[in-house]
Amino acid sequence: MRYLISNLPLALGEEKKPLPDTLAALLGGRAADFRDPVLERLSLDARHKGSIRFLATLAFDTDRDIADLPLPKGAQLDTAPRPVAWAVPPVARKPRVVVVGSGPAGTFCALRLLDYGIEPVVLERGAPMSERVRAVAGLWNEAVLDPGANAQFGEGGAGTFSDGKLTTRIGHPAIRFVIETFVKFGADPKVLYLARPHVGTDVIRKCSVLIRKEAEARGARYRFRARLADIRFRDGAVAAAVLDTGEEIACEAIVLAPGHSARDTFEMLHGHGVAMRQKAFAMGVRIEHPQALIDQSQYGPSKGHPSLAPADYKVVCNFGPARAAYSFCMCPGGEVIQCASEPGGVVVNGMSNARRDSGFANSGLVAKVNTADFGSDHLLAGMYFQRKWEQAAFRAAGETYGAPATSVQDFLRGRASGNLPATSFRPFAVPADVGTCLPDFVQEQLRGAIPDFDRKIHGFASRQALLLAIESRTSSPVQMIRGEDGQSVSHRGLYPCGEGAGFAGGITSAAVDGIRVAEWIAQTCGAAPFLPFQRNVKAGDYATEY
Repeated sequence: MRYLISNLPLALGEEKKPLPDTLAALLGGRAADFRDPVLERLSLDARHKGSIRFLATLAFDTDRDIADLPLPKGAQLDTAPRPVAWAVPPVARKPRVVVVGSGPAGTFCALRLLDYGIEPVVLERGAPMSERVRAVAGLWNEAVLDPGANAQFGEGGAGTFSDGKLTTRIGHPAIRFVIETFVKFGADPKVLYLARPHVGTDVIRKCSVLIRKEAEARGARYRFRARLADIRFRDGAVAAAVLDTGEEIACEAIVLAPGHSARDTFEMLHGHGVAMRQKAFAMGVRIEHPQALIDQSQYGPSKGHPSLAPADYKVVCNFGPARAAYSFCMCPGGEVIQCASEPGGVVVNGMSNARRDSGFANSGLVAKVNTADFGSDHLLAGMYFQRKWEQAAFRAAGETYGAPATSVQDFLRGRASGNLPATSFRPFAVPADVGTCLPDFVQEQLRGAIPDFDRKIHGFASRQALLLAIESRTSSPVQMIRGEDGQSVSHRGLYPCGEGAGFAGGITSAAVDGIRVAEWIAQTCGAAPFLPFQRNVKAGDYATEY
């Protein structure tokens, strides 16, 4: 019989012991009595600083009768579920499919289409990885922006220059498949069981290239520096994808997975009357601290234990049903990066390598921006709202691709800083009043929340804390409306997908949505429905998923 023990408490260091020995100590008998043990999940319980521990979930086979054995408080014993088999037969009809975007949504859509024998063309407006990395280095080191190759556009999508988190709040059996795919192509196998799996930007770049090469070997065709400029429709249905060069690619289906920063794509779709709605998002700054300060606050006397990774945090402060400020996409041991994709705008985000060893901790510190805040009923008003404040940040940085920056204490006093705390940001931080590039209601929420966060995380508002502006690309400002079959409700053959379409909020949920869209397309060719989709987040709200 195969069993599953969940919520098993382990002292720091015990997680490194052989699993059969752990099971024998818990359930009696010999280590040999427990076959094929697998660590399914490992989470850190740091609620009590003096007794930090792990909570583990273990799967194993045994012939012993263990159903009535006592377990530690909170631990549960159950039979282990059977793994999902992902193999599917090829479909008889092979439609011509164009996938727009090579981020997680587009990539995993292409992989799943290939499982059904459908060989897509993948259009990526940005550059292949090696060229993209050079262009991003040019922005970070020389403050020179390439609008076609940056931290938003290029092979792997925006998640390529991020913390590489694989956490998600959705529920779907494909999550495991997504994580296993990243492990297959180079991610640390630990991400299979860590409660907060993290790949790292340095590793995820390599994974992205290897996954693409696998897809190409199976029949997918990738086109880089190939921006979707228009779509040809015939009788209300997709007929062709039109590139910015004027080339037309005839197709029956277009998967729209362009990411949340493809503003010209949103404008083109709006011009065609593609069904969309405004979508709320969040906006604010990046806050940065020395990692040692966060470790001390979160771990207390356990700080420095070899079992403990650089500490993270998640904080939220509610101001009623429509207002809240919270941390977003926290990056332990990371760096704050310039993520501009349009000339004349500044955008910041967080990133970390697999080792998380920069010595700094950063997080988005953002406030809710509701659709009523956009100031217009125009479908793209949220996009224009983002652009307005990104351009204000550019001006505050002296019309450079530096980032306007203020110490937390000076921000609370409503003034610019003379001397800035140490920062990881490249190309450079510019002393400024970051309030000049934030809406008043965002400033109000952040100033109201920071003292509360300082009570939860000691030193959060200390002299070592720095704010850099502006964090504006937390999620898409629009949601394309699709039906139960995954297609746009206004244009047949158009499949909105992933974060840019408003249906995901991170690497994993975007990848899962790509898989779903591929299965919808396969069903139009006679494939049977594969797996149901469950989601435990509020519809359309992905701003807090990271």
